[in-house]
Order: sequence, then C-alpha cells, then structure tokens
Amino acid sequence: MTSWSLLPRIAALAVFALAGCTSAPQRWGEWTDPALGQSSGILRGGKVLIACDSFDLLMRQPCQDDLARALAARGVDPVVAPAATNPGTREADLQLAAGASAAGADFVFVLSLMPAAMSSGSGMSVGIGGFSFGRNSGAGIGLSAPIGGGWGSTGFSATGRVTDARTGRMVWSTTYVASPSSDIGGQVRELIRNVLDSAQAAGLL
Repeated sequence: MTSWSLLPRIAALAVFALAGCTSAPQRWGEWTDPALGQSSGILRGGKVLIACDSFDLLMRQPCQDDLARALAARGVDPVVAPAATNPGTREADLQLAAGASAAGADFVFVLSLMPAAMSSGSGMSVGIGGFSFGRNSGAGIGLSAPIGGGWGSTGFSATGRVTDARTGRMVWSTTYVASPSSDIGGQVRELIRNVLDSAQAAGLL
C-alpha cells in the first residue's frame, strides 16, 4: 500500500528519534498483495512456518519463541524453522517456502530485526546499516554495533513478511521502528505485537 525509498525512511527515523518520541513503536509502512482482499484469513487456524532473522544469533531463538507464542495466542499453529535455517534474503524465504510443505504449512512468516536507532547519553545517533545521523554520526550504526555499554540504549526495527509457500510469492509486509530502550526483550515483544496487530488489521489473522 505504501512505498518508501531509503532516504525518506532515514529522514523519518531521524525526526522520530531526535524528537524524543514515546516508546511506542512507529510504523513506517505496509504492503499487502491486492489479490488477498481485505479479509483473507490466510494465517488463521493453519500451520505457519516461522523464522526470525537477526544480526545477533543470541537474539534469534528468543525472538522465535516470542513470535510462536504470540501467533499461537491468535489462533495460528506456528512451526519453528530448523535451527540451521539462516533467513535474511528473499532467496532464503524461498528456501523456507520450499521446506514449508514438509511441515504441512502453506505460509512462511519471517520477522527481521536490526538496530535502527541508538541513544549514547550525550545525544542521539541514528542510522540504518552504514547511514547515521546525530552527534555520533562519524561512528555510524551498522550490524556490528554493540548493544549497551558505551553505546547506550538501542532501538530496533522489525520487518514482518509473509510468503505463500505454494507460489513463493511474498503477499504481505510491514515495518515498525522502536525508540531506544535498554530492555531489548521487552522491545522485541512489543514490536512483535505491533507487527501482528497490523497483520490482523490487514485481514491475515
């Protein structure tokens, strides 16, 4: 429904972070395959293969556990992807889709997490990948940036995407960004809740 280029997203995130917004995650945008209609219910009541994609392997399993519990609470039968799975690209999504049928799942739900904003205590530094803004912009915020310590609190972005395992076609996606917080686990659970709220509002759940 909404298409954003990289620079407007970075500018929006800079305004969001530097303005000191509330801790509620903010939605950047959402896309739904028009062929689904407004109340497809494609995830409701069936098996869905799930996976979390994170720069930090230690975050992946807790994320998948939280995602599985959240989906189960909404009437979905989640099947966690094998531990050897390494999501992160559309090619990986297609590989997951190919293996979903073996698990009896028609759809794949991937949640991607990455650092999006940091508060260093002396000001706000904002970045996506190698891009950054703010007083510490020289350092940048990439996927290798440490969490906590001298970097202060971190805000993550969460992108949820659903792929039809039968066709390999992505049918829905949304992205939320959270303001910096030292409570990473709570932040991820809140991002998951917002992503699933969007999926429900889009008629998938």
